[in-house]
Amino acid sequence: MKKVLVGCVLAMGALVAVSEDAAVELKPGLIGEYFDMVDALEDFPTLAADKKPAVRRIDKDVNIDSTDDTFPGTSLSEHFYVRWTGILKVEKDGKYTFYTESDDGSRLFIDGKQVVDNGGLHGMEEKEGAVELKAGDHEIKIDMFENEGGAGCKASWACTGIEKAILPAAKLFHKKDKDLDKDK
Repeated sequence: MKKVLVGCVLAMGALVAVSEDAAVELKPGLIGEYFDMVDALEDFPTLAADKKPAVRRIDKDVNIDSTDDTFPGTSLSEHFYVRWTGILKVEKDGKYTFYTESDDGSRLFIDGKQVVDNGGLHGMEEKEGAVELKAGDHEIKIDMFENEGGAGCKASWACTGIEKAILPAAKLFHKKDKDLDKDK
């Protein structure tokens, strides 16, 4: 990642460089993009570059129980794809285990690398994967697709000192978005 010097700050008597990344304002939650795919899905879709989401919003976490009704906050019930993106704040170095539980397929990526693959057509099913992380901010992407029947998705984590739990809203952020964060 390219760092660009954009200024200096006097902190505790020392001159500290401020990177371009530090100048980016983070807001709570992940950006959720919900795409109506119309046709049946058997795997993760490839989206056309001009494909616009049916719904685009901020989701505080990914903790959606399986439902046979419309997916919460949308009019989508079958043949759709969801992509959540943002920043995961990690407080300490360690080996982290991530989990996705979904109906149908889901995946979880950290810093562009796939950690969990829970693909395929199935009812609520959980898969896991582990990765070593340094303390700091990490890009996170969680995606899922729904063919037919029930739909749900949950993303969890665990590591030494952290019992398995839904990824906490207090650790999930996104870069300020001019369309979604107008009044925030």
